[in-house]
Amino acid sequence: MKKLLIAICLLTFSIGMIAQEEKPKPNWIVGEQESSFPGQMIKFAVCQSPTVVKGQKGDITVSLNIMEFRGETNYFIKATGEDFKVDYNVTQRVLLKFDDDSENFYALEGSNNHSSPTLKFAGSYRNKFKKLLKNGKKLKMDVEFVDAGTHTLDFNVEGLDPSYIK
Repeated sequence: MKKLLIAICLLTFSIGMIAQEEKPKPNWIVGEQESSFPGQMIKFAVCQSPTVVKGQKGDITVSLNIMEFRGETNYFIKATGEDFKVDYNVTQRVLLKFDDDSENFYALEGSNNHSSPTLKFAGSYRNKFKKLLKNGKKLKMDVEFVDAGTHTLDFNVEGLDPSYIK
């Protein structure tokens, strides 16, 4: 009887450990931080793509970012390891696809004429992106890097608190 109780306890403990391990990791890192202006807060949400691109200078990672500051919300993608390629209009045409929707081109804005570490959703593209993000689960995005060419990035955008989408 004592062995049976020990076995049941071990089994219960093992099942509890398995249940803890199976919890899905959050897709979004969210929070607030104080800006460089005293008393002003920045609210942010970040979704990291699991896709790692092999660039000439090393690994390239990309995150989808939402940042609210002083009542304005910005949506942008940020690369680390290499910049995005932008044309002379300071834009890049990016192909996006949410879930089973059709693919659409978006014109994202960079910060200078040839390359930029961030591409921002602006104007009507921002509004369209926000609408799709509210109910989206999977996002595929084709972007071009300066020296690494064009690559498809995957994002799991499910689970974002709707209060971040403004």
